[in-house]
Amino acid sequence: MPERPLLVLPKPGQPVQRAKGRGFPPNVNRPSRERQGERLAPRFAALQQAIESHRARFQLDAQALVPEDVVVLETVGTVDGFIHAVDRIPGMEWLAEIEEVDMPPDDDFFVQTPAGERTDRSLSGRLFMVFTNQTALDQMLSLWQSWRTNRPLQRGRGPWGTLFSQLREVRRWGVRDRLLENGVLDDWRERVEYDEEVVPCEIELWHRGSQSGRDSARNRVATLVERLGGRILAEATISEIAYHTLLANLPVPSLRNLLEEGDDNIDLVQCEQIQFIRASGQMAAMPTDDAGRQDHQDQAMLSAEMPTKPPSVALLDGFPLQEHRLLQGRLSVDDPDDFETNYPANQRVHGTSMASLIVHGDLAAAQPQLPSRLYVRPILHPDPKDWQSHRERVPESTLAVDLLHRAVRRLFEGEGDEPAAAPNVAVVNLSIGIGDRPFAQAMSPLAKLLDWLAWRYKVLFVVSAGNHTQPIRLTVGATDLDAMDDAAIEREVLQAVAADARHRRLLSPAESLNALTVGSTHADSSNGESQNWIDPLETGLPSPINAQGMGFRRAVKPDVLAPGGRVALGKPLIPAASSELEIYTQAFKPGQRVATPGPTLGDVSGIRYARGTSNATALVSRAGAFLQEVLDDLRSGPDGT
Repeated sequence: MPERPLLVLPKPGQPVQRAKGRGFPPNVNRPSRERQGERLAPRFAALQQAIESHRARFQLDAQALVPEDVVVLETVGTVDGFIHAVDRIPGMEWLAEIEEVDMPPDDDFFVQTPAGERTDRSLSGRLFMVFTNQTALDQMLSLWQSWRTNRPLQRGRGPWGTLFSQLREVRRWGVRDRLLENGVLDDWRERVEYDEEVVPCEIELWHRGSQSGRDSARNRVATLVERLGGRILAEATISEIAYHTLLANLPVPSLRNLLEEGDDNIDLVQCEQIQFIRASGQMAAMPTDDAGRQDHQDQAMLSAEMPTKPPSVALLDGFPLQEHRLLQGRLSVDDPDDFETNYPANQRVHGTSMASLIVHGDLAAAQPQLPSRLYVRPILHPDPKDWQSHRERVPESTLAVDLLHRAVRRLFEGEGDEPAAAPNVAVVNLSIGIGDRPFAQAMSPLAKLLDWLAWRYKVLFVVSAGNHTQPIRLTVGATDLDAMDDAAIEREVLQAVAADARHRRLLSPAESLNALTVGSTHADSSNGESQNWIDPLETGLPSPINAQGMGFRRAVKPDVLAPGGRVALGKPLIPAASSELEIYTQAFKPGQRVATPGPTLGDVSGIRYARGTSNATALVSRAGAFLQEVLDDLRSGPDGT
């Protein structure tokens, strides 16, 4: 196993050491105390009015609970020591801190040149979330009035003065935060369109510091769900990453006003205990348009010796076709949740392809087989609603974060009375991601989980950056495109992808700090190309479908690039002012040659061509297995070093 993860997180319970010099940026204009009083007084008044209105409504509730509210404090720059200042106020509880980047400047906060001139550069800051009851709110308003009138603050309250001087906005955490930024309403509308009667969703609660606080929050939300005619299916709490989530089923009729009329007076979406409401079962693999086809196979691969060493790589993915001629005897499949029972053989596409790449590499390259067995834990399942492309995803009846947590813990600690499933695993491959959760500012629970698990078990997670297969829109028309050579088309494609970066962000959990995030290069060992498609990119360039952009706290992502198959592009058939090039997703060349279920029932010799960051991730995990083999050989040498 690796001696240490790539980046060691602080031990759970220990404070995070902040870099010196952080705080209010020296080149940013800060408004005067008088100006802050002038601009923020109406905001504090609006906050107090909103909370009073919410609590007046709360009093109509039959539950005898103490009303609480989540207050958001948005600052320019950070505030050292603010967590401890919050803890000093009775009735106030620290919840979270989110880094905010690319904040637009305004008349009060803006970046200055050395000469003092204003620029249009964006700002960075923090969102601080705290729970308050009435007593704590009164204390905060009192501190605000003291600072505003230049009266000294009490001992230990100094960070509040710093916060007020840097405060840009103050408000309640509301419906927009819980719903509108997560794409859950689009998921619900789609389900209504398909006449589904029940809407599954994940309700992520604010993680409270005490068990009694978590129990109270859970009971409050469960009551509101039941009032709507829904029910709670599962609950997961992982205190090490401040995660507390409920899986619920909600009846569509109860949400119709919210969906059709924008009526947000439903108590559930107003519930102060809720941080986010998300669509369930979001983690998925990229589907392909075609089934596999029969093809000849290299006899050397079939006749190679079977591996005898225990697994050093774990694949968490779809259920593989373990009887495939290229995989038989090379996998160690662990299926404690019995995913296999309802997983048709012809739909075991993604897990089979990823296992093939880890075990054999690109089949067209004739590479050596993996020296150890590959551990496979199914965490995906065929999507019953996606009958056309047979997409594989985490079941809607399962919390993805909880499933990943249990799967990794089972590897190294076992489960119940069972021993550790694969304690020698050094690399865990995740060639999947959450398509509707592009990284913005806050790290996703799944990325937090990987960071903690990497520290906890000293294991390396290899994660795909994500794929974006929407058409590439060029600035030239179809007629002009026909007259351009490959070099000019390549230039247009690269410029178009770069210009569309905001729609091609990393997909969760690719923003993880401790994981190795993998992007794809436009490269494979296949010869020939698909008819009626073009391949204008030079081999070895970053793939045009790569997710891109900075990770958490502007970390450079992806960390590495690896061959992921050439991506062909299709020209438009109808001339237009601009050209949209379609992404080739079919199972034929170009691409990397992988094992797959065959086109006929019982066929265990299918082959297809695939491409994407999932492939690149599998190849990096494969390289990790060979590296681990070298390290093991060195450790078993005469001197044991």
